[in-house]
Amino acid sequence: MALGKKTGGRQKGTPNKENPLKGYIRSHSMAYFEPRNRKDEKTGKEFVASDFELDMAALAADDRVAAELRLLKFHMPEMKAIDMDMTVSEAGKTIEDRLAELAGEDDE
Repeated sequence: MALGKKTGGRQKGTPNKENPLKGYIRSHSMAYFEPRNRKDEKTGKEFVASDFELDMAALAADDRVAAELRLLKFHMPEMKAIDMDMTVSEAGKTIEDRLAELAGEDDE
């Protein structure tokens, strides 16, 4: 098989098949975050807010922070932990030996 040559499957540029359920879920989710005109039942004042904003405001502060942190996982890449070995393998060298090595001097 030649590298880089397409031998089967869909033609280049063919769009994915429409999925009605996926479209419904996307529109429902977008509506949850869409700001709408509302009226405060107690004061009668009008304001603009999404269902998401109202739900967040109804949460206790610690629950609101926990929800924000969970949502951030969808917007920020998660950093991976890195293991690093910090042991020194030159235990037999003195500081004079190390300085001489850095200066480029040979032990002759």
